[in-house]
Amino acid sequence: MQPPTFRGKPSESHVLWRRSGAGSEGPKRFDEAHLREWCSARGIDFETDRRVDHGRSDRPRRQYRCVFAWTGSESESFEVGGDEWEIATQETPRTFLEIDEDGVARLKSWTDEYVFDLDALWTDGDAVAFRAAGIDGAKRLEARKLTERPD
Repeated sequence: MQPPTFRGKPSESHVLWRRSGAGSEGPKRFDEAHLREWCSARGIDFETDRRVDHGRSDRPRRQYRCVFAWTGSESESFEVGGDEWEIATQETPRTFLEIDEDGVARLKSWTDEYVFDLDALWTDGDAVAFRAAGIDGAKRLEARKLTERPD
């Protein structure tokens, strides 16, 4: 993906897009700053990383992750030689939307996980909407449904 250009975005709410007229082979553009601002305004954590995600590629890629909910950390206590030790596990993302540098996304909800190739992604109030290869029409992800555990 490439940063936005002076030609602008299809709308101020767009996060990922291709220039009009570029077709499906044109480079994807990505506005990291807009996605960071959207997450920050909603109390959603935003992370970047460079790693291999074997569901999308066998080579390291830059990852941009919106973490809606985290797993609770756990700890285990044990005694060695009269000293008590405690090992805590690190919190990990529970529900998230992660976009890699090629515009391929991984969505982890409370019950399912999906991988799809994004054509466009934009913010819409407290939701993100997207179009992706192989998926009919635009889809909306309500942040609330990913931050609050379902009953």
